[in-house]
Formats: sequence, C-alpha cells, structure tokens
Amino acid sequence: MPEPLRYPHEALEPGATLEVAPGIHWLRMRLPFALNHVNLWLMEDGDGFTIVDTGYNNAETRAHWEAAIARIAGTKPIHRMIVTHFHPDHLGLAGWFEQAHGTRLWMTYAEWLQAHLGRTNAVTHDLQSWLAFWKENGLDESRAEIYRDGRTSFSNVMAPPPTTLKRMVAGETIRIGGRDWKVIIGSGHSPEHAALYCAEINVLISGDQILPRITTNISLWATEPDGDPLRRYLDTIEEFRPLPKDAFVLPSHDRPFYGLHDRLDGLHEHHRVRLDATYDAIKQPTTATEIIPVLFKRQIDGFQIGFAMGEALSHLNYLVADGRLTRHKDDDGIVRFRRAA
Repeated sequence: MPEPLRYPHEALEPGATLEVAPGIHWLRMRLPFALNHVNLWLMEDGDGFTIVDTGYNNAETRAHWEAAIARIAGTKPIHRMIVTHFHPDHLGLAGWFEQAHGTRLWMTYAEWLQAHLGRTNAVTHDLQSWLAFWKENGLDESRAEIYRDGRTSFSNVMAPPPTTLKRMVAGETIRIGGRDWKVIIGSGHSPEHAALYCAEINVLISGDQILPRITTNISLWATEPDGDPLRRYLDTIEEFRPLPKDAFVLPSHDRPFYGLHDRLDGLHEHHRVRLDATYDAIKQPTTATEIIPVLFKRQIDGFQIGFAMGEALSHLNYLVADGRLTRHKDDDGIVRFRRAA
C-alpha cells in the first residue's frame, strides 16, 4: 500500500511567494473555477530569471506577478518562460509576458499548436463538433445547452500566445541557474506535456502530470474518437519511475510533496479501480453519459460536464482496446458500449 505523502509547506495565500528549493520561488495564484488555484515557479537564472508556467489571464494574476517580480527579481529581466502545456491556467499570460517583459516562450510544439487552435476555436476546439460528439455518446440536449451557454472561449481567458517559440523535446537538457534540467514528456492530460527534473537538487517540476491528491483530467477528444488517452497517460507517467523515490515534487496544484513513487502507484491503482467499476456497471448496452455517475459521486455542473464526458470515454475506450468491451453505434445514432462476448 502506498505510504502517505509528505508536505513540507503549508498552502500559500494568493500572490505570496516562498523559496522551496535553491533559487526556486513558489507562487500560488487564484483560479475562477472549482480547481481554485495554480502553482507557478520563478527561478533564478544567471543575470535574470526563468518562469515555469504563467497563470490565468486576468488582472489579479498580472498584479500578483508584477509584485512578485519586483520583490524577488527587482530590475533583473525575465528572460524565459517554460510552459508545461497549453491550458489557460498555464499558458494564459504567455503573450502578456512577451509584451510586458520581452520574455521568450519555451514549449513543446504540439502544445503551442493547440494553444493557437484554442484561441481561434479551430479543429480540436470547435465547440459544435464537441457537442455533436457528446450527444452521439448520450449527452442530453439540456446539459449540452448548459455547457454551451457557460463555456468560456480560450480567446477570452488567454492573451494571444506568442507566434514564435523555442521548441522543447523529450530527453533534452535545459540549463537553468547553472543546473541541468531534463525534459520529460507525458501525454493523456494534454498532447505533449513537459515536466522538468534536476538531478543535482533532486527536484521535479511535474506540471499537471503528477498531482498529489487529485487526479489530472484524462479526456478522450472528439477529434480522436478511437483514441486511448488513459493508456498514454499511465504509460508516460512511468517516465518518472527512474527518478529517486525521495525527489521533491513541485506540482501545478496543491502543495509540493515527497513520495513520488508512492504517488505513481496510487495513480495506477486509482484508475484500475475506476476501470473495474466501469466494466462492472455495463450489464446492458450503456452510453458514456450513463457511466458518469459511476466515476463521479459528486454532482457534475454544466462547466464540468465536458471533463466528465471525456473521462468516461477515456475509461471506456481503454476497456475496448483491452478487448473487455465493444463499442457500437446503434440504429438511433447513439454509441453504446457492451461487454465483449
């Protein structure tokens, strides 16, 4: 059984900072939804600073950043922003940093492309395509309308992202503050999520790939209906297994912690339990929408229905790929899942 994780620091107030490792300053910023905060990192880097993730595009986060930079960096430049992935709580202020501080974006290419697609609501972010996909998988019109009416476009919560970048690739080494940081790429939560590990100080900046208490959202995308994102996620978090058990993990949500290997084991067990529960629930032809109460015991609001549909479908498709379930579109145009013969 995994051991309890160890948290050496209490949660910060929004905008507060704390040096949690040599030259690495933790900032905690508020978010305007259920996941109500994000962790960001300001790192001393030679004659200037590097930041990891930028935060959500709103006036409060910008003001907190300016105060933190004035307090910690002073007049030193913010040379570089490393962004783990394209979601607005991570990339939202990249364009602002470029304009206000001349900061250059470092990011994986697939995540940068998704940011631009999201800003223009194109292809992978076309709302009508997503709603049609979810309705095909059993979502009723009333909940689809709630989601449609409450959805916030990326163009409203993300400053226009930089049109150029320094591409990051798996396994490369980035020099920050005189130390080498290895890039570890994961998938499942987003296409090409980047984490950073420094062996010299045994610190892992894990982004959303490894969170200590909650599990990151793993959604099937409408553009890849036969995809298997949960398997990609579980496979790629094993990229962290060779790291020392006592690595200090700096996640994007909750608090920095020790217990990396125990958390990896816990994540695998969490999804194994959910996969078994999904399979056990299918005693007759079942839609993805009907699986949501199996996976989520809390009430799912209109904003969260998209995450819930994506999670249900990712677990169902995993079981299809394993040969435990079959997927079939019935005569009424609705996709249902059945136990394999």
